[in-house]
Amino acid sequence: MEKKINTIVDDYTLGFKKDLCDKVMEVLGDCDKSTQLIHFVYNYDRLTLGAEDFAKRKRIKNEVPYSDRCMAKRSCGEQCTRRKKDGEMYCGTHVKGVPHGCIDANKESDTKQSSKVEVWLQDFKGISYYIDKNNNVYQTEDIVSNKRNPKIIAKYVLENDEYSIPNYGV
Repeated sequence: MEKKINTIVDDYTLGFKKDLCDKVMEVLGDCDKSTQLIHFVYNYDRLTLGAEDFAKRKRIKNEVPYSDRCMAKRSCGEQCTRRKKDGEMYCGTHVKGVPHGCIDANKESDTKQSSKVEVWLQDFKGISYYIDKNNNVYQTEDIVSNKRNPKIIAKYVLENDEYSIPNYGV
């Protein structure tokens, strides 16, 4: 398909260049400047389209920060991934009922002792994020303002010594 479209574009461009040069010769005649203009037109790079020009872009899903997620359990036992409603502990679906129970945030925080986690600034394709060794990505404002429990906004992935955040498309 690429080859066919490139051929169509080339044929059209060549016809346009020929018509343009004919018009230049008709209007300006055979002088040095018209010859330079014709050479410029014919030597201009042609348009080529590659496979990436025809590929469908992947949709980037918005990831809800862990602190803003609904506190209900899904049927698989994991935490619901939807955003909490304002002033509520659950999303719009789970406000009506929690058939599989809920994640007890207080229970988890009671069992955990307060501990310091070493974070460092890591560059992700030009954007700097604070991360730790447990693959957590922290909200920069919380780290800079030295908050006691900084918000975890995503998880990062390390593949072939290259950091990425799949949820953010970075």
